[in-house]
Amino acid sequence: MHQTMIENEKRSRALLILSDALQGNFISGFSVGDWWVLYLGGYYLVAQEVVSEDEIQLNQWYQANYPPFADCVDKEFISKTTVMTAHRQRLITEVALDDAYNLTLSFDNNSKLTLSTDADIVDWQWTLNTSGNDPYMDCLVGCFWKGEIVIHEADALPEHE
Repeated sequence: MHQTMIENEKRSRALLILSDALQGNFISGFSVGDWWVLYLGGYYLVAQEVVSEDEIQLNQWYQANYPPFADCVDKEFISKTTVMTAHRQRLITEVALDDAYNLTLSFDNNSKLTLSTDADIVDWQWTLNTSGNDPYMDCLVGCFWKGEIVIHEADALPEHE
């Protein structure tokens, strides 16, 4: 019971930090390489995996209509960057964390992006920070492992009154 209370408090605190930083903000740009970096004002969301429901349909379209798709490296990045570009400059209206700490951003056009926590063979999943680096370099709040959230209180946003 005590552990559940601590986890609930941690989830609430993490959600407060994420909401303060992200709600009302927008993705002004992004980069992709070994991981994703989303630029949001003075903050960065750094993630191993970004997911959208639209990817399947886009991948099918690219397969049928864009010949270079057939032999490109990292095919999934093509649809993901299309989705990311479509969300650029869209206002973030809601931030949510599920039990596995998948971070879902809802936008003003009723669309969603999820920073998932199920990337394989990595030692962190996503982080909110002020540098754009991986969480070992800078982390306000982050998910290193599915179902585990980390908050660096010394670096986090001020408490609400």
